[in-house]
Amino acid sequence: MSLNRRQIIKAAAGSASIATLAPSMVFGTQRKTAENFRIAAIGFGGRGKADLKEMKSHPNFELTAACDVDKSLHKIVDPMGTDIKKFQDYRLLFKNAADDFDAVVIATPDHMHAPIALMAMEHDKHVYLQKPLAHDIAECRMLAEKAAKKPNLKTQMGIQIHAHPAYRTAVSWIQSGLIGTVKDVHSWSGKGWGGEMKGKAPTPPPAHLDWDLYCGVSEKLPYVEGWYHRNNWRKWLAFGTGTQGDMGCHIVDPVFTALEIKEPTQCTSLGPGPFKNNFALLSHVVYTFRGTPYTTDELNLTWYNGSLRPSKVDGIPAKVKLPSQGSVFIGTKGSLILPHIGNPQVYQVDGTPMSKLPPTVESGNHFHQWIDAAQGKIEATGAPFEYAGPLTEAVLMGTVINRWPKETFDWDAANCKFKGNSQTVKEANALLGPAYRTGW
Repeated sequence: MSLNRRQIIKAAAGSASIATLAPSMVFGTQRKTAENFRIAAIGFGGRGKADLKEMKSHPNFELTAACDVDKSLHKIVDPMGTDIKKFQDYRLLFKNAADDFDAVVIATPDHMHAPIALMAMEHDKHVYLQKPLAHDIAECRMLAEKAAKKPNLKTQMGIQIHAHPAYRTAVSWIQSGLIGTVKDVHSWSGKGWGGEMKGKAPTPPPAHLDWDLYCGVSEKLPYVEGWYHRNNWRKWLAFGTGTQGDMGCHIVDPVFTALEIKEPTQCTSLGPGPFKNNFALLSHVVYTFRGTPYTTDELNLTWYNGSLRPSKVDGIPAKVKLPSQGSVFIGTKGSLILPHIGNPQVYQVDGTPMSKLPPTVESGNHFHQWIDAAQGKIEATGAPFEYAGPLTEAVLMGTVINRWPKETFDWDAANCKFKGNSQTVKEANALLGPAYRTGW
């Protein structure tokens, strides 16, 4: 197939230092958070609107600024505050209104996550950033490293199910040893953000949408009504990360938390490759991780999406119907099914349901937790960038290596690249970092 991603970053960008990949930024001065937690919302047509609705119930919430490339959406924030300053260009938001907010909530398409979040942290703003953490693996690494250098800033990736009682209970039960040592995990989503889209003539963008700002750091594609904005951008290599990037960060999150895994040592794609501009509908990726106190010496984690999701898994009774999305943990003393989103189901080795289960865990509030941490009321968030970075790196690895089905890649986590000098490895490494458009 024809390899794309900005033409393999001109064949060798993967060898560049990830520090050189950051866009130009305007530096701000550090502020002390006031009693009211003043937020700037960047991208609020869909998930961002839902995030703000959840945060609005916090007693210290105050929305002081908002930015969206689509002016027709600006009215969404009107009920959320008075005298809200509105922008289309996030760069102007930081340039002209940085003193008016303490934190940002970012819910743009994936390709703009890292540029905006990095600029926010350079301005010493707390950051709530929707999943996936970034569009590219090197961006995830940059965000995690930047957050580590600025511990005064509180960060949170928008994987709100992290605080759901079902996920928290599954983590607690697994770490208690309920199913023994975990030796194998299968995670999947029945969704399919992909499929080739071709052959449609470009159309003028609507007057309320700044298409150049929408494309941002990515290549500027010809606008086609209904192809990108507002609901299909996840299908496009330029803007999204497909089903695995979208749902993987949710579904694999409790796997990383419960088992305390971090970075894979190997990965292999067994599914089809993407199209020239779009993700495939299907994915099947096998990861190998080093063992932890909760796993065998090595742990295999298998990801599936679309129709490749399993109907049966060894270690689960054949009569048990698996959920459309979720994970299965296979341990030495039993197995646990964790639906997305639903209560965990636990079985003994002989396939009978476990009757005596530990107590369940209460829900947390992923949104309030971020505000409380930023205001010093609690120490930390549940999904800070230091955690979300490695999680998203692993998830996005599958969206890179699926271009070379059945080829195994060894991961050099310390240097954020695949090991080896073959042409395939060079091409794969070139896809780890972004190729920002000239001027961005």
